Amino acid sequence: MSPELSYLRGAFIASATRDESLRSRVIPFRFNPESLARQLTVEAGQSPAGTQGAAARSATDAAAETSADAAMGALKESFSVQIRLDFADRHESVSNLDEQYGVAPEIAAIEDLLYPVETDAEASSDGSDGVRARRARPTVLFVWGKKRVLPVRIASLQINESVFNDQLNPVRAEIDVALEVLGEADVLDTPGARSALEHTSTSRQQLAQMYYENTASQSSNYPSLG
Repeated sequence: MSPELSYLRGAFIASATRDESLRSRVIPFRFNPESLARQLTVEAGQSPAGTQGAAARSATDAAAETSADAAMGALKESFSVQIRLDFADRHESVSNLDEQYGVAPEIAAIEDLLYPVETDAEASSDGSDGVRARRARPTVLFVWGKKRVLPVRIASLQINESVFNDQLNPVRAEIDVALEVLGEADVLDTPGARSALEHTSTSRQQLAQMYYENTASQSSNYPSLG
């Protein structure tokens, strides 16, 4: 097996949020990020009806309510990755791009994920149509191996261009990408994103179950919670 095919390559895959007929845009990573920083947080849930009017509560009551709210809150996941681009090691699939542009096309493709998608109908319009709904940003799938395919929202990009050619186009760059994982309510109208979220959730549960099954024999060493 050649080195080029010996490992899976991470990628961004994007399509329109509500128009799945639009062609997907695939941005494979030339270099897989060396690290992935993840954060999972539980948002505080809403207080039960009637508690807002309480005039005074003890510190213990307030702490208990906060804990209960957190237990009922939504789980949010976010993470960050760094994408490295280097013209000297550009993938052969894009080697036909004019070298005068350096890695500017790759940078532009990643930036493009932040902008709303124009459908074919909008592109052919002369602008005389009535009020139209606001165009949606693309749904982005973050592909990280076979078991993690996550629908995400790109929260921010920090682009560091470090070397330039004689046309002042970058030939080397690092892009820090902050991502927020979409929840079930965010992907109801997007079958592909909903399927990806379900697949990743199922994979996580299977991996956890594998661990539980292999540590079940040690359970007698610990006190029961029952």
